[in-house]
Amino acid sequence: MRAQATRPRRIWPWILLALIVISAIIAALTVLVWNPGGSQPTATPTANVSGTPAPDAEPTGCLGGTERDAAMVLAAQAAAPHTSNGAIEVATAFVRWLNQFPYPATADIAAIEENGLASNAPTKDIAGFFAGSPNLSGGLVPDGTGYYLSTLPGVYYLEATAADDVTASIGTALVIDGELSSTLKGSITVTMTWEDDSWKFVSSVGTRSTEELYSIGRPFTGGC
Repeated sequence: MRAQATRPRRIWPWILLALIVISAIIAALTVLVWNPGGSQPTATPTANVSGTPAPDAEPTGCLGGTERDAAMVLAAQAAAPHTSNGAIEVATAFVRWLNQFPYPATADIAAIEENGLASNAPTKDIAGFFAGSPNLSGGLVPDGTGYYLSTLPGVYYLEATAADDVTASIGTALVIDGELSSTLKGSITVTMTWEDDSWKFVSSVGTRSTEELYSIGRPFTGGC
């Protein structure tokens, strides 16, 4: 997470720390999406993960609905196509669900542990992670203060695809005590895999600075 004006070079720390993240996902994904000429890739038409061109709507940033519960994530999973943009939609849904305070309800955590995580995710113990009372804003929001993420000013950047895996960076803004911040934004890079006919979360890591991601990312077409 970076505060653009006052906290330069700060990487968003909500990676599920040692629990869900810290996996060498980038090393396993070798098909990077930037081209040698330096221009950015277009989002549509994209390709499905087998390489066949397919029409695909640009990510809205709000697939599954405006709520931040497990039902929203599972609805995004059910609706997202087997394409890179589909993976980006579900990755964004997971990020919106994970990063909020108060934390998600116990039943929601159980539902995501059961249905939202890939079999090769480094850990399935999201409940244990929340039991440690982490401040997922990295201290940008004081402990005990309500906040969540918004994709209304959000962006995305497709980093890599390989087989049934997609890695994308997601940029969001913080909403603190119901007020959308004009300066506090976050950047996280998420890997998803296609498994059991849906996109599931593998891991996430702080890869790009907020400034970099917002300079190269494409805005979501909707957002919430």
